[in-house]
Amino acid sequence: MTHLTLLHSNDIHGAFEAKIENGQKKGGISLLSGFVQKTKREEENVIYALAGDLFMGSIIDTEYRGLSTIRFANALSPDVFCVGNHEVDYGLSHLLFLEKCADFPIICANMAVRELNRTLFRPWIDIERGGLRVRFIGLLTESITGKIQQESLIDREVSVRDVYKELSRVMKSLRHEKPADLTVLLTHIGIAEDRILAGKLLPEWGIDLIVGGHSHTLMEQPEIVNGVPIVQAGSGSSRIGRADIDFDEATGRISAFSWQCLPIDETNSEPDDLLEFYQERYRREMDLKYEKKLADLPRAYVHNGFHRETEMLDLFTDLYRETFGTDIFLLSSNGVRVRSFGPEVTRKDLLMALPYDNEVFQITMDGERLSEMISYMLRKESWEGVNIFILFSGAMQIEFDETGRFVKTVRIYGKEPDPRRNYTVGITSYVRKNLQAFLGISEEELPIVKLSESDRPKIEEFLLSKGSFELQNFGRIVMV
Repeated sequence: MTHLTLLHSNDIHGAFEAKIENGQKKGGISLLSGFVQKTKREEENVIYALAGDLFMGSIIDTEYRGLSTIRFANALSPDVFCVGNHEVDYGLSHLLFLEKCADFPIICANMAVRELNRTLFRPWIDIERGGLRVRFIGLLTESITGKIQQESLIDREVSVRDVYKELSRVMKSLRHEKPADLTVLLTHIGIAEDRILAGKLLPEWGIDLIVGGHSHTLMEQPEIVNGVPIVQAGSGSSRIGRADIDFDEATGRISAFSWQCLPIDETNSEPDDLLEFYQERYRREMDLKYEKKLADLPRAYVHNGFHRETEMLDLFTDLYRETFGTDIFLLSSNGVRVRSFGPEVTRKDLLMALPYDNEVFQITMDGERLSEMISYMLRKESWEGVNIFILFSGAMQIEFDETGRFVKTVRIYGKEPDPRRNYTVGITSYVRKNLQAFLGISEEELPIVKLSESDRPKIEEFLLSKGSFELQNFGRIVMV
């Protein structure tokens, strides 16, 4: 009989700093590492797995484009890591560079180079503990395909394939490998897709456990589907999942299994000195560089939903429009990465709000095509979360029929769009790379010019020159 302890985290999202609650430190990468190392001292056979999305969510991560995060992760010492959707936020070639900086294996079975039919990362890995061979297979959400940014060449050449089909292919190929004692799917596809996948698993594949991420699901107990436990540990660094498994070599089966989601705080962990050193170093550098004040807002504006008009999204569409001088500016609801902005705005605040460093483009179209584009943007699916929600700057006012779910009227500068006049429409590179899906426009249909290589420095310059900025009109989509 061999006992195995499997620790796992998911969706840490740059949650490096501990939070103080009731005078006690909770979470943070240092205490998380301390808990992992303490468990490794106490238990004989321990594996620590990460189920995606280490990156994005921290100014330190954004400033160093994930290199600081890899340094933190190396100190955290996971045994295996599955690629998450936010790992490609700095571009796929940059992720491949970061992989070379990692001291831990990165796996993903369903991200492949199209022409070569070859996976970008190793699809699986075997880890041995106490004589047990534990096999991890990495799977990434297919929704990432339309969201890959930065590098158009790699966008074209890399695909994220169907999870079940690629798992089937991997399981077939593994017939030629030495059998594993335990097989774990390390997924970043979300709890709903984990359930669907578990329901399709064939008994002969011998899948023992699904350790998931992506949906940030905080579970109190495993969810059993088709006889396979599914577990996930919320998000951030304040929780960790722990599975305790007894494996009977005589029968080749698990004889006992238990799982719990544990808090990370000062009562069960001590800080990791190396990570404390790294954090303090980066913290000082960020304070020196990013505490500079850019402007004042009359109050804090909030972004309390992704498929709707919000005050903060209105504010940023106007900010882009003023900065780049277009008639209208369009911004995706997930283009701003904070939930509150202001009243004081520093360089740090702007970096956290706009971490992606987008290029900015201008499309020119007549009034008739503008009205058609707005109707497409606000079609029924946009309100239901099926597609990205796109909002426009304040020169426009829309009347929307809430019952029939269609655009009734479009006004720009207080008038219906003039079919004889051309209007300039600003977009970021994220929208540019999804023109057909987001705006219903083909790449060849309308003239497109690049206004800037990078959005954030221009906006920073604009705010600094003005010293203040204010939202003029909230409620530019009027429900009737």
